[in-house]
Amino acid sequence: MRLDKRTYYKPLIWIVALTIVVLLALVVSKHHRAIYRGAVRIYQNIMPQKTIRTPAKLRPSLALGVNVPKDYHVFGIDVSRHQGEINWEKLAAFRFEGYKFEFVYIKASEGQSWQDMQFDYNWRKAKKHKLLRGAYHFYRPKVNSTLQMKNFTSVVEMQAGDLPPMLDVEIESALPKSTYRKGVLNCLRIMEETYGVEPIIYTNQKLYYEYFNHESFANYRFWIARLKPTAPKIKNWILWQFTYEGVIQGASNEYVDINVFNGDLEKLKSIVKK
Repeated sequence: MRLDKRTYYKPLIWIVALTIVVLLALVVSKHHRAIYRGAVRIYQNIMPQKTIRTPAKLRPSLALGVNVPKDYHVFGIDVSRHQGEINWEKLAAFRFEGYKFEFVYIKASEGQSWQDMQFDYNWRKAKKHKLLRGAYHFYRPKVNSTLQMKNFTSVVEMQAGDLPPMLDVEIESALPKSTYRKGVLNCLRIMEETYGVEPIIYTNQKLYYEYFNHESFANYRFWIARLKPTAPKIKNWILWQFTYEGVIQGASNEYVDINVFNGDLEKLKSIVKK
C-alpha cells in the first residue's frame, strides 16, 4: 500500500509550525521592550507628523519615543539599577526638541536593608557630568521607619548643590491611615534633620488623596506620577512624572522615567542644599 504523502506530512507541518510559534513567543517575551521601542521609532519616523494624534497640551518627541508636556521646560529623569550601567557621557549630551536633562534622581535604598548596587556609580557620574542630582528611598509602610532612614543615610552623603532627598511612597497598606502617615512623617523628619533641606514626597494622585491630602503634609512639596496629558490636580506639586517609557541615549537597556519641574531652571536651583 502506498503511503499518502499528505497524511504523512500534515502532522510534521503542524509540529514545525508550533515550534516556530513557541520560539517566536520566547523571543518576544525576552525582548518585548526592545521590540516595542524599535516599533515606536519606526512608526514615528515613517508616519507623517500630522497623522500622529496628540493631545493639545503635549508634543510628540521622536527622540524620546513619547509625548512631552508643552507648558514645561525643565526636564529630568529618575534611575535605578534597572537601567544597568548608564553611559553618563552620552546621557548628558543627549538632546531632544532643543532640550536636555537638567536633573536626575537616583535610587539609593529600599526598606530596612536593601541598597541599590548602582547608586555609588550613578551618584558620582551624575555629579561629574554636571546634572543636578538627588537621592531617593523607596518606602515600605510595614517596615520600621527609623530603620529605613538608617539604611538611607548610611548610603547617601549630600553636598551643597544637591537636590533635596526624596521619599518614594507608592505602596498602599491595610495599616490605619494615622499609622501610615506617622511612619512617613518620621522618615521626612529624619531626612531633614540629617541633610538640612526639606525632602520631597513622591507618590501618585490616588495615594495623595488617600494619605497626604491632610494638614500634616500641607507644607511639603510633592512629586506626582501621572500618566495623563494634563498636569497633576493638586496645588503643591513640584515635579511631574509623565511617562515610564522614555527612550534615551546612554540608558538603552531599559525604559526611563521622565519628569518635568514646575518652574524654571533658576527656581529648581533655588531648592538645592546650600
